[in-house]
Amino acid sequence: MNNQYQAPQPQYGYQPQPQMTQPGKGLAIGSMVLGIVGLVIGLLFSMLVGIICGIVGIILAAVAKKKGFKGGMATAGLVLSIITVAVCLIVWIAAVACVASLYSGLGY
Repeated sequence: MNNQYQAPQPQYGYQPQPQMTQPGKGLAIGSMVLGIVGLVIGLLFSMLVGIICGIVGIILAAVAKKKGFKGGMATAGLVLSIITVAVCLIVWIAAVACVASLYSGLGY
């Protein structure tokens, strides 16, 4: 029998690397969330809140793209925010036109 002490062999394996975050990723996520939330809130509750959410979403998406974010989230946030602003403005204009036509029909 061989009773010699053997030193443990070094173990070479996968060492996890720190995650590299993309610049502007949080802004892109924020713009996408604001586009979705603004559209839902704008159509169901308050068009003014929807328009504000859409404008902030457009700004966040533009800043995310300017910071160099490479991904579809910033584009999706930009498109959703533009749709939110457009739809809320169209519905608001239609509502104002309906109210104006009602007042003109009543003789005011």
